[in-house]
Parts: sequence; C-alpha cells; structure tokens
Amino acid sequence: MADDAGSWPVKRLLCSVVLPAIVGGCAVRATPPTTAEVVASPPPKDDGSASDLRAGGPAHSAALEELTVAPLLGVVDRQRSIRLPVPDARHWTRVRFLGVPSLLGLRYGKDHHAVIGATVQRVDPDAPLEACSLAFEAWGAPLLDAFDVDVDREPVDTFSWRHEHGELHRSYAKTASLMVRDGYAVAYATYPAWKGACLVVGIAVPARDDEPRARAVRDRFAKEVLPHVLVLARIEPKGRE
Repeated sequence: MADDAGSWPVKRLLCSVVLPAIVGGCAVRATPPTTAEVVASPPPKDDGSASDLRAGGPAHSAALEELTVAPLLGVVDRQRSIRLPVPDARHWTRVRFLGVPSLLGLRYGKDHHAVIGATVQRVDPDAPLEACSLAFEAWGAPLLDAFDVDVDREPVDTFSWRHEHGELHRSYAKTASLMVRDGYAVAYATYPAWKGACLVVGIAVPARDDEPRARAVRDRFAKEVLPHVLVLARIEPKGRE
C-alpha cells in the first residue's frame, strides 16, 4: 500500500471533498488542452511507491475517459466492512492519508487521475442524516481555508439506500493559491450505516485542463457508484488505515 499522506495532491483532495473527495500532491503545471481524439486507456501499472505527480495532457484525459466507460467491479476494504463498485477496478491502488483515519483510500494511477476515500463520521444516534454531512464539512472547513480552496456546491440530492436514504453532494473545487491552481470535480455521499456513526464515501477528480471529463467521471460515480455502496459490517468497524 502506498503512503500518500505527505503529498500535496492527497491533502488537496482531502480538502476538496473535505476528505474523500480527497487529494494531495505536488504542484501541477498547466498543460495546453489537447485537440486530438482521446481514446480511453487505463494508466500504467502502479508500483505502489510514493506519488510522482505530473501534469495533465492526453494521458490524463485518456485515463478519465477510461473511468467513464470501463465496467464496474466491487472493491472491499481490508476489514471487509464496506464494498463499492468502481470502474476499471484493477488499476486502483490502496493508499493511506496521513492524519486522516479512513476505512479505505484508493488512487487511480500513480499520477492521481482520481482519488477515492471512505471514512466514518460520529453523530448523535438520534440525529437526522443531514447532521452527518454538516459535521463532516465542519471538520474539513479549516483544511479548505488552509489550502485556499473555493467550493462551488450543487444542490444536495437523496437516494434510496438499504430501506433508508443516503445524501449525495456534488461540487467543483478550485485551489486559489498562487503556488498551485487546479480544479477538482467532487462527489461524496453519507449513509446511516451504524448507530451513532455514518459512513462517508467520496471521490475527487482533478481537471488538469479537462474539466468536462473530470465532471463526467464525478457524475458517473454519483449515479452508478455512490448510491450502490454496500455496508458489510453490522457494527462500526474499529480499525482505520
């Protein structure tokens, strides 16, 4: 498992979703948008070592295109507490996020073409579902301020989930610092998974001069992945990565 905790891409994604929607890494250089036809293609095999984030360009666009068309396959965390379907499952690598206890962290390719995170948010056992996202975003607010992240939020949706409802959030986040400027298409969902604890699962997709495909990947996850997350554990899992 790679440890991306200290990287700027992972921290930035962490901000953008305010966790999953999770990101960090080094500075990303602006790359002129390509006008050539983009063919869906997965990223090169990830050796699991520390990130070597590079600029966007055709390789990033091809990876995003792959995520919009590849078949879905279930991925389970190490404790077998949750299962989520992801496109092109074999090209995601498990990662840890320093200082952020998570159930699951995944990056798509060594260059972080997309990042997935899952964590647990404690809430009052009798609190309504919206209390989960309010607590989650309150936790992430200092990170957004620290990394100069501006978030354009879309209206919140709900979806049917396990005889109850989940809450779906979509946004587009931009880093406003002078050092790094980039955009991230972000989606995360909250689920009333356990008594007094909700599950939060999110994805952040860096645009790198291909905002339409970044948004398309996010929207596929919002429609085909996040509403179909399964909770396998009957009680809140105690372990964290």
